[in-house]
Parts: sequence; C-alpha cells; structure tokens
Amino acid sequence: MPSLRELQTGFSAAVFTGGEAAAAFLADCVAGGSGVDAARAERGLAAYRSSVLANLAVAVEATYPVVAAIVGQEFLAAAARRYARERPSGSGDLNAYGHDFGDFLATYEAAAELPYLPDVARLEWLVQQVYGAADASAQDLVLLASTAPERWGELRFRLDPAHGLFASSWPVARIWTVNQPGYAGDFLVDFDQAETVLVHRRAAGTAVEAVAPGDHALLWALAAGESLERAVEAAAGDPAFDLPAALQRYVAAGLLLQAY
Repeated sequence: MPSLRELQTGFSAAVFTGGEAAAAFLADCVAGGSGVDAARAERGLAAYRSSVLANLAVAVEATYPVVAAIVGQEFLAAAARRYARERPSGSGDLNAYGHDFGDFLATYEAAAELPYLPDVARLEWLVQQVYGAADASAQDLVLLASTAPERWGELRFRLDPAHGLFASSWPVARIWTVNQPGYAGDFLVDFDQAETVLVHRRAAGTAVEAVAPGDHALLWALAAGESLERAVEAAAGDPAFDLPAALQRYVAAGLLLQAY
C-alpha cells in the first residue's frame, strides 16, 4: 500500500503533469478498491485540475497588472495558465505564488519579442513584496548627528524594511510608470536606457523610481550591513555620485532609519 507521501506526490503529478502520471494515479485509485469507477475518477481529477490551475492563474494575473497593460489580458491569462501547469505552488498561501513569473517569461516563446518583459515582471513582484513588508521603526539618527563627519565612514545604517533595489538592462521604472492607471504624462520610453531602481513604501504609497547607479550601489551595500566607508567605495564607480546629497535625500525619505 502506498504511503501518504507517495499518494500526495502521485496526486500532484496527476494534477499538474497529466498524461501518464494521471493515468497511473487513476489506475492505482481504481485498483485500490476505492469503489469509484475509472470514468468517474477521471472526471473528478479533470475538474479538480481545472479548478486548481484556474485559481493559480488568477493569482498570477492579479499580481502583474503592468505586464497585463503591456501585453493585454488575454496574453497574460494564457501565460499564467501555462505557468500554473509548469510551476506548481509550493505554498498554501496564494500571495506567495508567482515569485518566479519573470524567470518563466524569459523562456516563454510567445514573449520572445518583448525581451524587457521578464524584468518588468520581476520589478512588479518586488513592488508587491515591498508593499507587504513590515512597518518601519521610528527613525533614530542621533548617532549620525553626534558623530564628526570625518568618522562617518565607521557608521552602519539600518534601512526601512519596506524597500527593495533592482538593476535592469531595461528602463523598467519608466515602463512601470507609464503603465500606471491614470498616467497622463509623456509616454516616450527609451529602450536603450538601463536603470537602477529603488522601490520604497512611503506614507503616500509605494514609489518606484530610477536612481543613479552610485546611489543604488550605496544603498545595496548599506542594506547588506557594510560600513558607510565600504558603501561609498561601492558607489565610487559612478563619477556623479554625491555622498552628502545622497544621505540628505534618503534620510529625508525615511529610508535610512538608524545609524549604529
């Protein structure tokens, strides 16, 4: 008699893989004396498969409205159904499903003519994660204010947990912006422009903005726990990087929470 794990594995394969896996699982069910005839078991499995895949696809569609705005709802729905068949959920929480949809789009034949689309999806997932991140603690920069500027390099900073950083070969922040509901500005996008992006949840909402490469490198290093000195070294590849301006900007935005 198969173990519970074997039954669960077989059922999952029957639902998501179908074909021989489904036939084998149904044969085992019928042979196991369940009292259900083969035709009825097959109809039940098909109905369950349809329901599960539909729910997963709907979850993906709801997560990627900018992708939908670019390719259309019909295209996204087809991609989401294919994704649901190929990449089963590993969690009972539908909010956690769809994290690698960008990776899927990178190999999805129908999206081959839109090489920027995978990064747009990756940015959308990051936006969702930032939106649901924990609230920040109160800002406390007393140590920064009380430290002589020549010793700032020794300091480290805690950043607002409701933030994310992303680097792309495509102008993903610009693409995200022009595809927001109600956007009424210039729709021109320079697809030859790479972007480094900061996503930050603020009181007014979640902001997605292209930041200078030096700022991106600085914030990435600080978020990794590096000292300000090491973070500035990481940012030094950008000749336009301005440390005082960057500190002022991200302190004022509430991104730099605490010096320690």
